[in-house]
Amino acid sequence: MADELDFTSLFSVEHKLAEPAPSADALSGVDELGTIGEAKLKSSGFYTRIVSATPAGRARAPAETLVLIVEDDDTTAMVIEAVLQRMGYPTRRARNREDIARGLATQPTPDLVLLDVLLPDVNGFDVLNRMRHHVALRNIPVLMLTSLSERKDIAKGLLLGANGYITKPALPSTLIDAVQAIVAG
Repeated sequence: MADELDFTSLFSVEHKLAEPAPSADALSGVDELGTIGEAKLKSSGFYTRIVSATPAGRARAPAETLVLIVEDDDTTAMVIEAVLQRMGYPTRRARNREDIARGLATQPTPDLVLLDVLLPDVNGFDVLNRMRHHVALRNIPVLMLTSLSERKDIAKGLLLGANGYITKPALPSTLIDAVQAIVAG
């Protein structure tokens, strides 16, 4: 079990992991997906495709849902943390590759990861891809929370398996709605 939770090599620069090749069906819908996201961004300032991560019939209370906030900007991270904690969600923060590995390995394991893309020593899309390929991490829901709002970025995040995608800056109510939709079941 201890080896299963040692993610040091998984997030190491030396550990190469190719991005999965999307299926023909997924590729045929990428442009439509990106267009929907782009239109939503223009009309409301954010885009989310939310996939519930909790089995039906068991809604998880905020106090039972540990959120790992992966954000390198301290001010942004503090604001996100304050919003979540005000709603009763316990949080943990990570700002780089080492922090992410430690944040995922520390017990209890996070129930949700809010993941920025532009980080100092790792790309959030790469982190998402690595999580989806690891047996102990693949089912942890991931909500992308990033300033990248182009259609190719939205499509990439969703095709890699993100449960949702929100662009920054996001209203606190948008963030809470997305988190609740993912964990509510």
